[in-house]
Amino acid sequence: MPHLPNIITSNPFTTFGVNPTGISFESEEPGEKIVLLLRPSLVTLIPPVLVAIFLIFVPFIAAVLFSVFSVDLSSILSSAQVFLILFGWYLFVFGYAFFQFLIWYFNVYLVTNERIVDFDFKGLLNRQVAFAQLSHIEDVTPKTIGFFGTFFNYGNVMIQTAGKSQEFDFEKVPRPDAVAEAILEEINIEENEGDGS
Repeated sequence: MPHLPNIITSNPFTTFGVNPTGISFESEEPGEKIVLLLRPSLVTLIPPVLVAIFLIFVPFIAAVLFSVFSVDLSSILSSAQVFLILFGWYLFVFGYAFFQFLIWYFNVYLVTNERIVDFDFKGLLNRQVAFAQLSHIEDVTPKTIGFFGTFFNYGNVMIQTAGKSQEFDFEKVPRPDAVAEAILEEINIEENEGDGS
């Protein structure tokens, strides 16, 4: 496989896993082998992390603003009420951060020796899985957009198929050029096996 290291990945948080071990999925067929496991680049977690950090400091900012405008909260709220408000706020912040992590962790793209698999996690009760056989793939296009995409080497890989789901997007994955080459290499291997060579 071109441009991919000949290593086995066992890190469960990897964004670019070559030949990952200990990974399986529900509809995996006998003899099917995961060649590449992809998640959105870690750089895509920076905005939600910054939002979570800002939300952590909101109560401190509010306390400063209250003191600037001479608002005495102790005359309005008891210490138990302030504690409950702060507890509820930080529970919300933790929930936001954890949900963003779950979206990142469970949005997984797989390239196997037989097909591509796209797991889209949109919420705790909303998950979509799409498959396309390698033999149905007609076009693979890597696309890197913007300064951050170019600097951190991540982007989208658009996959055009002849199947029911006509387009697959591997979004914000690391090394999009290498991903596209790996998919094309697997397609060539599949075609050669089909020809009996």
